Amino acid sequence: MSTVTPYVLTTPCRDERDGLPEVVAAMEAQEQLPALWLIVDDGSTDGSFEWLQEQAARLPWLQVVRAPEAATEYLGAHVARIKRWGLEQAIQRVTDEGVEPFAAGVIDADIVVPADHYARLCGELASHPLMGIVSSIVVSRTPDGGLIREKYQREDLPRGGTQFFKVACLDAIGGLPPFPGFDGAANVKARLRGWRCRLIGDLEAVQMRETATRFGAAAGYARKGRYAWFLGHHPLLIAARTVAYSAKAPRSAGLHFAKAWVKEAVAGSERCPDPEIRAYYGRERLLEYGRALVGRGPRFS
Repeated sequence: MSTVTPYVLTTPCRDERDGLPEVVAAMEAQEQLPALWLIVDDGSTDGSFEWLQEQAARLPWLQVVRAPEAATEYLGAHVARIKRWGLEQAIQRVTDEGVEPFAAGVIDADIVVPADHYARLCGELASHPLMGIVSSIVVSRTPDGGLIREKYQREDLPRGGTQFFKVACLDAIGGLPPFPGFDGAANVKARLRGWRCRLIGDLEAVQMRETATRFGAAAGYARKGRYAWFLGHHPLLIAARTVAYSAKAPRSAGLHFAKAWVKEAVAGSERCPDPEIRAYYGRERLLEYGRALVGRGPRFS
């Protein structure tokens, strides 16, 4: 257990048995180990839970538990609630043991991080009193073993797969938002309360598959469209994202994204219950991108 800058992690896991050895090995190799890594098994049927129990028996900082709710859907609001619960549990468990965690983060079950990952994230959070959320940048592993850095990663928007919070910031925003788009919403809530957010552009985390493609690109980009409607993205941003998604393989990604957004709009589907989040995505995000176009807004990595 690390005695320097104590931090905790949580990971929702469902049927990730093939990739888990690499993920766990990368965590074992960390220069700064977590006080606790709480993996929440979300109904695995491929032996993931049993294998993780074996690892927990030999690693004192790893614990594995069952999810507190059955998965009626995977991803979306369900995973948001699992991550929120996992963070709360991890913080409470180490606090009960007399350890006060400085930071708490999420790491997805398909992400492999370098050995200096958490030492650097802890250092970044400690660099300024108001630095509240940080993350590494996402590099996706292709089927042939190559690596591709995903486009349009903003330096002021930490990524959900390795999102890492100063506990004081997490408390200030009321915990991880329990609804779709929770990672972006957390960044928004933090910034509205005066906290800084940073994506570290030279710290790369490798995701074993491209973002949003676990259940196929069509389903993944349609899910992005539904989330965009839920969060209240301005129609001009929907158009811009459609074009951006269509500019890369698979070319149909933009179509799946736009169709899902339009379907939700026509149906008048539910929107985010948090007025701060809707107001930000409906207006301020559009202004930010406009400022970026003229060199006065956020930069992209």
